Amino acid sequence: MLSKTLLFAIIISGFSTDIVMRHDVDESEYIALAEKYAGSAIRLNVGCGTFIHPNVILTAAHVASVPEIGNDVTINGVKYAIKKMINHSEFDIRRSIANDIAIIILEEDVPNVELAKLYYNNDEVGKEVIFAGTGWAGTGDKGMIEGSINKDRKMRAAQNKVDGIRDDGFIRFTFDTPDSEDALPLEGISGPGDSGGPALWFDGDQAYILGVSSHQNGRGMGKPEGVYDVYEFYTRVSEFTDWIETELKNNDIDLN
Repeated sequence: MLSKTLLFAIIISGFSTDIVMRHDVDESEYIALAEKYAGSAIRLNVGCGTFIHPNVILTAAHVASVPEIGNDVTINGVKYAIKKMINHSEFDIRRSIANDIAIIILEEDVPNVELAKLYYNNDEVGKEVIFAGTGWAGTGDKGMIEGSINKDRKMRAAQNKVDGIRDDGFIRFTFDTPDSEDALPLEGISGPGDSGGPALWFDGDQAYILGVSSHQNGRGMGKPEGVYDVYEFYTRVSEFTDWIETELKNNDIDLN
């Protein structure tokens, strides 16, 4: 059986991970992007999550599975007790990373928190999204092994575009090099500590959560985490909307 200590080590290393940025763009632009668009994202004691209701946070199951997640979350200096954590019933990291999604229910509502709506459609490919997280920051030329800028846990955000769907419930992103025609101005991916954070698509001012940060894949290149050309995989929210709504209704919570 995989120990919880090992799970914690996975969260801060090989699993998705603060934001890894372009090496040719100042990181202040990524911080400013988060200030503008990442209001629904939340730093947890381990990893990150997204508010979808004033007392409900969506995150990754591999984040909610470790004791370091603790018994509360802190928002604007105020601690809110966790009432319940619900991992997807078919999540079993000993077999695979499939179904890497979880719900955190707080004892009380958090006032004035921004909310992301669930995304229900299956047309994610081609959509530009905002990643947000508070883990370790790095740059794509060096990745996370050599390129860690800091561990300040500031919220950063980056842009990317959904370029694929995996059959086991994930949407895919590529960390494109700055000279690629597909690279966005604030191109980036997640880094260690960002697991559970959102991929947000905006329709006007309304944020929709398309994905939950799960893991990276070096595409067999033998490259370290967070370098250009790696794949990033987020749990595909549209495949789990029925599960989310059922679990919340079982706890007397209605998203509508």
